[in-house]
Amino acid sequence: MTRRAAPSAPATARLRAASPRALALAVAVAAAAGPACDEKFQSFLRNASDRHVEREKKKESDVERQAAEEAVISPPVRAAIALVRASDYDFVSVKSDGTRKRYSGIDFAAMLETKSRWLGRGLDELPGWLDQIGGRTFFGGRAYFVRLPDGREINFRSWLEAEIAALPTALPATESP
Repeated sequence: MTRRAAPSAPATARLRAASPRALALAVAVAAAAGPACDEKFQSFLRNASDRHVEREKKKESDVERQAAEEAVISPPVRAAIALVRASDYDFVSVKSDGTRKRYSGIDFAAMLETKSRWLGRGLDELPGWLDQIGGRTFFGGRAYFVRLPDGREINFRSWLEAEIAALPTALPATESP
């Protein structure tokens, strides 16, 4: 004789995760209960509400901070960094001890964005940005290179200028109002 598995519970008897809206409603009802609710629970609800308000304020300030950071990088520089991010090439940085560090396009673009946020205030034009930030390392002043699929390496600045020249439209010179 074979045993059969017990039938599963009906759908109405299964536990479901409560939605955030349902939880908020339950908390509001419990908080409105007033004297029926003990002081510890009321304190817990008040603290939870305060934490939620603080999280929302932090989100708003994070959005404002991010917008301010993005405004630091001018549109032509941002377009050049986007070109680097979209490329499939490897980018090479020569360290002070002669070792070579390879970056993907995404990683190299992130590094250039970080350098631009920290050091690039007031550098609105691409040639000035390449002279000060994009073309060479900060400490050693050594040029960056682009490693092509055939194994050759060319100067990053030369590669970027050639890629920009090959674009069907020019990069934006200034941000339009």
